[in-house]
Amino acid sequence: MKKRHKDSLEEMHDEAYEDLSYEEFQEALDEEPKRRTKDKRKQRKKHRGVKWTAFIIAAMLIFQTSSMLFDTFRLDVFSFLQTSYRLSQDEQIQDWKESVVTVQGDGKYLRTQGTGFFISEDGLALTNHHVIENQDAIAVSAEDGEIYEGELLAADAEKDLALLDMEGSGFSPLPLQKKNDTPGDHIYVIGNPLSFTKIANEGKVLNRQETGSDAMGLSAPIYQGNSGSPVITEEGKVSGVVYAKKTGAGADQETIGLAVPAEEVQAFLDEHNEYLK
Repeated sequence: MKKRHKDSLEEMHDEAYEDLSYEEFQEALDEEPKRRTKDKRKQRKKHRGVKWTAFIIAAMLIFQTSSMLFDTFRLDVFSFLQTSYRLSQDEQIQDWKESVVTVQGDGKYLRTQGTGFFISEDGLALTNHHVIENQDAIAVSAEDGEIYEGELLAADAEKDLALLDMEGSGFSPLPLQKKNDTPGDHIYVIGNPLSFTKIANEGKVLNRQETGSDAMGLSAPIYQGNSGSPVITEEGKVSGVVYAKKTGAGADQETIGLAVPAEEVQAFLDEHNEYLK
């Protein structure tokens, strides 16, 4: 088979030159080595191009991974972990942590993860609307290690709030405050920032000049994953629900947290009181 293939190639080669004059034939023979050298150079360039493409893709992946690691382990993150460890020695904060859950959404095009908290012993929980928006399934991880299927009962995109229901009983709820906090009040935030869970931090309520909006402003550090975290007063009542962060309007331009204030949370629940058990 190999000899037959070789013979056929030689026949094709001969046919390519049979209509040439002697001078043209000699010129073609002289050009043949140059053509082969040129083809080899093209192949080498092609191979080098493939190698460089692979190298660039690998470098981009490494850069992306490094950026994620940097976000997780930068110095301010170590600072809030130290603060959380200190606060978590308090028995009251340990009790509050039992009410905080991890909310995960599984959508066709996007998966989300945020925070939520129980507001009733029989499984009602609050989180942000954007945490569960366009999700086909919602999973809620509670203090006991169990993962529950969350049923969406009500949602308000404008207020950025959502009410979930879990099958079960005996959960630890947090009581809700009906009135907004006063600027300067000391508060705590418990949530799941970055790749961590049930991180406790503290800060104060900011005034409108500091937030540049009507939203409840917080000096406590807020990161991705804190969406849906309860803002807790020193009396142990929820006075807001974290939904975002922004750069402050003051001269220092510090990053501040934003939360849905207590009165808006209460108005949302009043609109859907048929679900309150």
